[in-house]
Amino acid sequence: MDKNIGEQLNKAYEAFRQACMDRDSAVKELQQKTENYEQRIREQQEQLSLQQTIIDKLKSQLLLVNSTQDNNYGCVPLLEDSETRKNNLTVDQPQDKVISGIARE
Repeated sequence: MDKNIGEQLNKAYEAFRQACMDRDSAVKELQQKTENYEQRIREQQEQLSLQQTIIDKLKSQLLLVNSTQDNNYGCVPLLEDSETRKNNLTVDQPQDKVISGIARE
């Protein structure tokens, strides 16, 4: 075999090998980014769910306050739902939870 042809074949093989490695690297990077974005979406969906629970709870409390004829607004009973119990929220915690969730981003 001619020396020149052998060198061309070696160069072509090296170029092909490098292209394959670049492709594999790009695929791996894309997979990692996809996993990261999916994880971030899941976390944001959980945060939205928690915030919606807090909003619903606050709306219920506001409706109760507005419907109460008693002027003793400081004694409004808390309406507790399963999501609140699950997250062990107290009256002061919902705002803290929302703020801490926002700070992570």
